[in-house]
Amino acid sequence: MKNLIVTLSFALAAGLTPVLAHPVTSIPVSEEVFAQKFAGAENVKWTKLDEDYHKVSFTLGGTRAEAYFGINGELLGTVRNLFYSQLPLVVMQTIGNRFDNAAIIEVKEITNNDGTSYRVVLEHKEKKYNLKLNNAGDITEQQKERINK
Repeated sequence: MKNLIVTLSFALAAGLTPVLAHPVTSIPVSEEVFAQKFAGAENVKWTKLDEDYHKVSFTLGGTRAEAYFGINGELLGTVRNLFYSQLPLVVMQTIGNRFDNAAIIEVKEITNNDGTSYRVVLEHKEKKYNLKLNNAGDITEQQKERINK
C-alpha cells in the first residue's frame, strides 16, 4: 500500500495526471475530511484516479499541494511544492555535499503513513538527477540521465 502511494504521488507529480485522471464533481466523504484538514484551501480541484483513489489539487498559504484520499475518505498522503531553502537543513547539506553547485529544478515534500520524504530533481555535471531523500538526509532512491546539449 505504501509503495503504491509513493509511486502514485511521484508519477502524478511527473506529469502523468492527465493520462490517468478523470475530473470529479463530488466526493462527499473525502470532501468533508479535506475541509477539516485543509481549512482555507483555495483553487480546489478533485480528480478520480481509479475506483479506489481520489486526488485533490489545491493552494494553501500560497503553496501548491495535492492530497490523496481512499474511497472511504481516508487521507493517504500529501505532496507539496517547496523551494530549495524550505528543505530541512540536513537534506540541503546532503545535496550540497554530493552535488556541489547543482541547478535545482524541482522540490517536493511527500507525507504519508511512512513519514515525510523529499523528491528533488537537479542538474549536475551534464546529468539530470531525480532523488528521493528521507527526513534524515539519506538518499533512498536515485535516478540519473545524461543531458544532451
